[in-house]
Amino acid sequence: MKKLISVLALGIFLFGFTTSATWDLRELIDNLNNEIPFGYAVTQKITVDQISMDKVSIKSPIIKDELGRTILKYTVIFSQYSLSQILDDNSLLSQSKQKTFDFVATDTVGIMDLIATGDVLNPNVVYYVSVMPKDQNGIIWEMSNEIWFKLATQKYGEWTPTDVDGNHPAPGADMRLAGITHTITSNTATLRWTAIAGSDSVDIFLFNPTSETFDKLGTVNMSAEVYTFTLPRNGEYIVNFMPNNWGTELRYTFVANGVIATPGVPTPAPTPIIGKIPATGPKENVLVALWIALVFYLIYRRVRAKAKH
Repeated sequence: MKKLISVLALGIFLFGFTTSATWDLRELIDNLNNEIPFGYAVTQKITVDQISMDKVSIKSPIIKDELGRTILKYTVIFSQYSLSQILDDNSLLSQSKQKTFDFVATDTVGIMDLIATGDVLNPNVVYYVSVMPKDQNGIIWEMSNEIWFKLATQKYGEWTPTDVDGNHPAPGADMRLAGITHTITSNTATLRWTAIAGSDSVDIFLFNPTSETFDKLGTVNMSAEVYTFTLPRNGEYIVNFMPNNWGTELRYTFVANGVIATPGVPTPAPTPIIGKIPATGPKENVLVALWIALVFYLIYRRVRAKAKH
């Protein structure tokens, strides 16, 4: 039953493809009640055989159907979004492509090439890949494991789209696949990663050992693939990468040595003491007016006295 459910999810996912294999995919949905146990087993995995700036070669075991007959036709499904992400958002279907390969009965391993120019691959994008077999009767069934690759960095790895309970991860990017690295120059740390589909931006936090909390350093675009910050001390640093769109965060740890402490900020000059400011208001204004009037009256009397003499 679990296999049937997984195939149903695959059928829904693939049904939206607008390719020459559309009718094959419709046939898959029509045959969902047939639980023929052939296809890729858990131990039969596809891997990256070779990778360069302009090509990736996918290696797959040549598998057999339930009657022991060799399956010779394989379709490579590749997209910048993982299967679990596409199941969460059907609008991502338009980003998916497929390419079919035929082998001969004597083959035990199949090598399937995806070429940057011919298959319109963006070297700077991470692609997720699965392989779907089709037997000699035209029946397509259990697909392979899912792997990812990026031509620009020539990095790749395995992606597990579902866990043991059959649940899929959040639709955002999984920073565990980002291949985070760091370099240190003087007092500056530079963090680098491979952009992962599913999230447009990443919040970066730094652990504060004094307060034992994570302080936010900033938000950067996922496509930037680099973030630089100043190191205030020697020792261990824990950086938390939290992608938006409910992605899977990752805490990255590194140790810095030889950091030169930033000179302390000079003590500011003493602030001048401001004396008591005379009070102002209606009462004080009347007293000032009377005092001024008194001065003028005394001046008037003196001037008048001199005039009499």
